[in-house]
Amino acid sequence: MSTANYTTRTEGQTVVNTIIWSIPKFILLLDGKTSRELRVSESPKDQTIDTRFQLKMQFLGRCNDIIEIYYLSPVPVFLKSILTICLKRFEERSIIIKEYHTIQANKWQFLATLYKRDIASYDGHDIFLLSDGSLRLKFQFMVTNDVKIDRANIPEAQLSNDFENLLNDGLFSDVVITSADGCEFKVHKAVLASRSMVLKAHFEHNTTECHTNIVQSLLESDVLKEVLTFIYTDKAPRVDEIPEKLLAAADYYQLNRLKSLCEEALHKKLTVDNAIDTLQLADLHSAKALKELALEFIKDGQAKLITKTKGWAEVKSVDLIKTIYEHVITDDMDADIK
Repeated sequence: MSTANYTTRTEGQTVVNTIIWSIPKFILLLDGKTSRELRVSESPKDQTIDTRFQLKMQFLGRCNDIIEIYYLSPVPVFLKSILTICLKRFEERSIIIKEYHTIQANKWQFLATLYKRDIASYDGHDIFLLSDGSLRLKFQFMVTNDVKIDRANIPEAQLSNDFENLLNDGLFSDVVITSADGCEFKVHKAVLASRSMVLKAHFEHNTTECHTNIVQSLLESDVLKEVLTFIYTDKAPRVDEIPEKLLAAADYYQLNRLKSLCEEALHKKLTVDNAIDTLQLADLHSAKALKELALEFIKDGQAKLITKTKGWAEVKSVDLIKTIYEHVITDDMDADIK
């Protein structure tokens, strides 16, 4: 009967679980040809020791020529595993080292394959067996909570780049979106529908787009290209160049994050000369944050200068003038009263 000796120790944030599995008369066991699986049969006497890991080996082939070794943990862990064979004269040989990775719970994990021919030869020269004919394996499971340990060689996330390539290549596209100036973009219904409720509506009802797989857009090609880039990658490379056009597009297609990026870009560009135009743009496209920022800009000592600009002279909306008056003049009157 095989026996196992369990020990555990802590090294910083890492718990090292060591199991030494001894199997007596191992060659006789293989030659018997009746055993197809062997598991650790003895539990550790010290129940305070970490006993999560279970071990088993499976014998494959007509003559048990192949031995596969597995381990199991009942909880998910992040670990490094090492399998060592104990040799004669107190020597050891590590045959498997698997670097840190996540292990699922209650699922046998493959660790190593041994071959009967390598364990012992039949000319009297044992290779891996001890002098008493037993096979002794040492398992080390190093469990850590420091998941950064193997992050050094992990490539940067490239999902955004992959989706951008999907847009540029048009691979597996199932719909065409056409700009106002006649440019066509091969796109994907699933991507468009997942990002914009407006575009989703084109495909979930009995619409012309459902039958033709062609969507007509009112946007010019340069703006439509930027909107599609955002839809596929969540990036807006030209937001600082054409924020006014993109704000209108984002509002139309209900792309809230793109809308916020446009509001931020327009806020950075606020001047005395464009304050009224920016305020009207924000009001037209329900850009509440930008509207508040523009009103604060006008209120902040700029009102007299702004009334002399071309933008002020061309204001036609009574409601907009009323909004400016209430925000600027009324607050100033309240301040004088106090």
